[in-house]
Amino acid sequence: MDETKRSNQGYEIIESCTVGRKELVIGPHPTAPNPYVCWYCKDSTDYYWGFYCNSIEAAREKLNERYQSECQMPYNLPDKKQKSRDDRER
Repeated sequence: MDETKRSNQGYEIIESCTVGRKELVIGPHPTAPNPYVCWYCKDSTDYYWGFYCNSIEAAREKLNERYQSECQMPYNLPDKKQKSRDDRER
């Protein structure tokens, strides 16, 4: 297990989750005007679409909102198998 700390723009990544091929992360920055951020992250290094806020609770709410939204995206829905002839009603 890789315990390497990640950071971006002075924000240390402290929480993350993955849905499909997208990762969502949260990080604090002790001296930033908005000390918490929720980003999308690609390949563990490409952080984008940041939502900056004043509390960890707000960052977690945004992460949850984004997670729920991503779960509904067609590219993250499970593939529906086509029924074979044997599975169809006769």
